[in-house]
Amino acid sequence: MRNRLSKNCVLNCELIRNGSFVQALWKTNGTIALALFAVVLPACTPSPGPKAGTTVSEVVNAPNADLIGKTVTVSGEVEKILGPKAFTIEGNRLFNDPEVLVVNATESPIVKDSLVRVTGTVRQFLRSQIESKFDLDLAQEFEVEFRGKPVLIATTVVLTPRPGEIAEEPNQFISKTVTVSGKVAKVISPNALTLDDKELVGGKELLVIGAIPAAGSIDEGKTVQVIGSVRKFVTAEIERDFDFDLQPDLEVEYEGKPVVIAQSSQTME
Repeated sequence: MRNRLSKNCVLNCELIRNGSFVQALWKTNGTIALALFAVVLPACTPSPGPKAGTTVSEVVNAPNADLIGKTVTVSGEVEKILGPKAFTIEGNRLFNDPEVLVVNATESPIVKDSLVRVTGTVRQFLRSQIESKFDLDLAQEFEVEFRGKPVLIATTVVLTPRPGEIAEEPNQFISKTVTVSGKVAKVISPNALTLDDKELVGGKELLVIGAIPAAGSIDEGKTVQVIGSVRKFVTAEIERDFDFDLQPDLEVEYEGKPVVIAQSSQTME
């Protein structure tokens, strides 16, 4: 098995070094090239699976040998959006975490000032390489700010806003898929509940409809995690699109407000 892995790694590296091969990929289909870089480059530097719970501070401050070439998962707040394929995230503001540059090879949607969870490979920032490989045009100021620092080449970017963020400023989340966690404030029906935001005092509750676990398995006060899409609550459209039979009082209270149409949900311990 080790010999097979070694041969694959050598082959992949040789392909990357072959300039004509890479140029042909970009000329035919840039999307395919991005996907191939995401798969091939990590193979040249064997690393374990994603290191869960890595902080932004650890990525930025750890010696290069510690994390360069490794796959990590970090969470933080989107600080700057540098374009559709690049942004920076900041960790825990309480401890004044630094920012890390993220190259969004997935082109997943992002929202400024919202929380995200990013999984990707840590690389050293070389502006020319990053710009050419990922079709970016970074301002000169970022050359100065990030030169020689780690950069995260993302393979997964997940929006993880708090319930109150969506409830208070829904427009930036409409039509986007989010992973949202919170305490159950109200169980309205077997397929509808609201989530409270313990981080936002006095914040609005967020309505969730859809893939709710069987009646009786979720109680008020329990914490649940929901994956779903955000849209405006329009009773007629939701009943038509999702074959739901909604309670009449939902229309009165939530019409025009944001709702998460759940694809999956689970109770958190």
